Amino acid sequence: MENKKRNEIILNLTCELLGTINYEVDNAFVEDVEGEEGQVLVSVTVKEPGGLIGFRGRNMAALQLILSLMVKKQLGEWVRVLLDINNYRGEQKDRLENMAKDLANKVLETGNEVQMPNMSSYERRICHMVLTEIDGITSDSEGEGDLRHIVIGKK
Repeated sequence: MENKKRNEIILNLTCELLGTINYEVDNAFVEDVEGEEGQVLVSVTVKEPGGLIGFRGRNMAALQLILSLMVKKQLGEWVRVLLDINNYRGEQKDRLENMAKDLANKVLETGNEVQMPNMSSYERRICHMVLTEIDGITSDSEGEGDLRHIVIGKK
């Protein structure tokens, strides 16, 4: 199946899912994630997105999983779906990058390692990517499950 048709089906499934839980979609689009084969970004805008996003994006992550399963059932193939509601992911990425940079500077100033809050694998990946660009800093993930977090240290 060509990507355009696949994305159209994913868009319809997204609107159907959100409509089922009484959210009216103001704007929505689906696009292929550049450099990631078989991965799409579904971006939607709704009024009062707080309930869909949830605490630290947990509701959005659950909806993303449900949507991925719906897509798998409809298309018969696995497509990695990234759901973004009211540009939460873009804002989250900026916040995480700034927090990682600020904490790395603190480590460089004091020489003491710093533990970041518990994060999802997606959030930790964003932080690790930023931290690898800072000279004199190391970053490691520690903990298990929901308690997994990043420890920033000095080289």
